[in-house]
Amino acid sequence: MIVSFALLVLSFVCMIYDLRDQKVPMPLTVGGLVAASMCALFHSLWAPLLLTFVLILVADFNPRTKRLVFALTLSGLAALIQPATSLICILILTLWMLWEFGIIGGADAKLLIASMLVFNNPFVLIFISIVGGVQGVIAALQKKKEIPFVVSIFCGTVLFVLYSYFC
Repeated sequence: MIVSFALLVLSFVCMIYDLRDQKVPMPLTVGGLVAASMCALFHSLWAPLLLTFVLILVADFNPRTKRLVFALTLSGLAALIQPATSLICILILTLWMLWEFGIIGGADAKLLIASMLVFNNPFVLIFISIVGGVQGVIAALQKKKEIPFVVSIFCGTVLFVLYSYFC
């Protein structure tokens, strides 16, 4: 419960920055990812944790094809080494690829990965996606091209926590 509350506070602070500046400070997201790593170790999610840090390191490899081949290979190995976490490994790779191709921002990817590592449950992404869809529809009606997705991350995480504790 304390860890869930800490993640919600982090997400809320990041949401305020995203709404105000359209940019989330890197120390917040990296700090959150490091704290989530401790939770991942507690849940024995060492393969997804190692995959996360390796993907962060390969993000600077050039050319892009080398980076992508390396990321795909390591993701497959992580899923094979710890099969119980293969869904989380696939989702971490997917989030990294979304960031790699500029579909989501780096802060969004780090917060989403941190949420999965903290809760040891990839279904938190379903709640975030539902809220993101609603936020996207509202933005489309207002003819906005970009949305502060950290709002969806925070609200979806709140819904997931409430659902987890009360249902």
